[in-house]
Amino acid sequence: MITLAFLALLGAVALRLIAHSIRKDPRYLEVQPRMNSLSSVLLAAGLVLIAISSFTIIPAGHVGVQVLFGKVKAEPLTEGIQMINPFVEIQQMSVRTETYTMSATSNEGQVRGDDSIQALSADGLSMPLDITVVFRLVGSDAPRVYRDIGADFVEKIIRPSSRTAVREAIAGFTAQEAYSTKREELPAKMQDLLIQRVKALLEQRDTFKGATGVVVEQVMLRKIQLPDKVKNAIEAKLEAAQQSEQMQFVLEKERQEADRKRIEAKGVSDFQTIVSQSINANLLQWKGIEATETLAKSPNAKIVVIGAGKNGLPVILNPEKN
Repeated sequence: MITLAFLALLGAVALRLIAHSIRKDPRYLEVQPRMNSLSSVLLAAGLVLIAISSFTIIPAGHVGVQVLFGKVKAEPLTEGIQMINPFVEIQQMSVRTETYTMSATSNEGQVRGDDSIQALSADGLSMPLDITVVFRLVGSDAPRVYRDIGADFVEKIIRPSSRTAVREAIAGFTAQEAYSTKREELPAKMQDLLIQRVKALLEQRDTFKGATGVVVEQVMLRKIQLPDKVKNAIEAKLEAAQQSEQMQFVLEKERQEADRKRIEAKGVSDFQTIVSQSINANLLQWKGIEATETLAKSPNAKIVVIGAGKNGLPVILNPEKN
């Protein structure tokens, strides 16, 4: 746009000069007014284009990198309407959370066809993996990224670093661990290694010392592809392990129930021992006397024989039954 503005201004100036040079020639008396009018129109158009070129609009979720005659300015433009040098070229870069998918399924990722990552597990098994990397560009570091890496930093940094980090991470896990028992730990390890890789690549430039550049927010493990035989063997092994754990649970429950019954029986036995040791003839005789006194005081009809019985206790007869 700024080029058109200067062309319009040059055209206006050229028409003015031509009109001035032929102002005394009677042959061009009718042409001069039209040339002056056209010159005024071009001048106005040039000024309008220059004014428009002095403002730019940065969309939401983006920053603007300013490039003036090939030199990148350190300060990015934030979203909204910004006043700029009309000679500045603006490169818009997204600072939103973005995803990059590498998958074996065609058209599912950024690259057509099979783009899964071929990796070797700790036990030497080849496992194709599908992953998605979640990342975002740091807005304040966008000018450095654009100057030192380029607008296509995803293809230059994120993609190769991700594939390397995934291969390094899977090398520390067996096929069974990656497929089942440590499936949650594997993506976390991938993310840690990817962060280290991206940081190492960026810090090769002195301008990135102390800067972040790109933030890796998450690495998602979408799918692990294993041969059917290996998958079936792992699933059978896991099922056997679950059955073993269930049997151990049942046995432990039975042991606890046996311990409970043993403790209960011991308590009953102790109670009976204590009671049998505390009962003697004197106690029984005393209890008999107490019972006789209670019955003697009751209003019911009865016959009390004093001195009868084995231990000399009264014998109480119910006359209604006799």
